[in-house]
Amino acid sequence: MAMLEVEDLKIYYEVVGGDVKAVDGVYFDVKKGEALGLAGESGCGKTTAALGILRLLPSNGRIAGGKILFEGKDLAKMGEESIRKYRWKRISMIFQGAMNALNPVIRVGDQIVEA
Repeated sequence: MAMLEVEDLKIYYEVVGGDVKAVDGVYFDVKKGEALGLAGESGCGKTTAALGILRLLPSNGRIAGGKILFEGKDLAKMGEESIRKYRWKRISMIFQGAMNALNPVIRVGDQIVEA
């Protein structure tokens, strides 16, 4: 069983003129002892997905669908007080600074292991 299961995650931002679908149908799972790195082009939704999992979206962002199961509990449906028991203690993320960007000449997996 996976510690973290993300199923059909959809995160939208409300902007003038409608919604922006920043994350639209993401699936992945992480088993105990595994690490996950999200790689992709700028603006593809990596940070939004991670912030959504931690329930740290800005005020105009919302989880529009899907499940975020951590140890069998759906973080997407938890209230703020409940999610605080998990955030940064049981589940967290490492932000990548611009000066720490991945080197396009070295395989991503090698760089993640090095980190």
